Amino acid sequence: MKPLPDTKDPIVLRTDFSDDQAWSRLCSLIASPIGRDGFLAYVSFVSDPDFAEVTAEKLAANRPEGYRHSFIVIADGTTFADPEQSLMVVDLLDEPGRTFRALPTRIQGIENNLSLGNMGFEDFAGDADARGVFRGFPGEREEDYEVNHNPPPRPVKKKPSPPQTLLGKALFSAYKLIRGKPGR
Repeated sequence: MKPLPDTKDPIVLRTDFSDDQAWSRLCSLIASPIGRDGFLAYVSFVSDPDFAEVTAEKLAANRPEGYRHSFIVIADGTTFADPEQSLMVVDLLDEPGRTFRALPTRIQGIENNLSLGNMGFEDFAGDADARGVFRGFPGEREEDYEVNHNPPPRPVKKKPSPPQTLLGKALFSAYKLIRGKPGR
């Protein structure tokens, strides 16, 4: 088996190549902001035929040494046959090869919490239903997982613009002199 790629973000790995349009829709849904706060999944989508039909067990057993992510999400044949498109989430850390399935709009919360270490794999796996699908935690509502087409704006970090008035320029130059940085 080809080694998993080294990615900045956890991987959503396509292992079934029967429906390109379904894969595209699935990627769009996972990349969408979810809920009132517009949670995003920070994932890398990998669609490489070399991984066709790869199993969770094989991935867990052949994880490259030093692999930085504690889990992987798999879009397999079951994903594309299931009307809900449940994805397989595979533990690569505590119990490598342990799995549960999750609805596509739950991947945002799973990725955020597992990547940050806020929660463990067992927290999600333990709340999967009788079919092994994580649909959310008790007390959560379906609207908590709806695609948010108008998420709140994300703060944009801007470099402060230089002062435009004569007084502003003088104060800025004095500040830089005091801080030990010569002016322009």
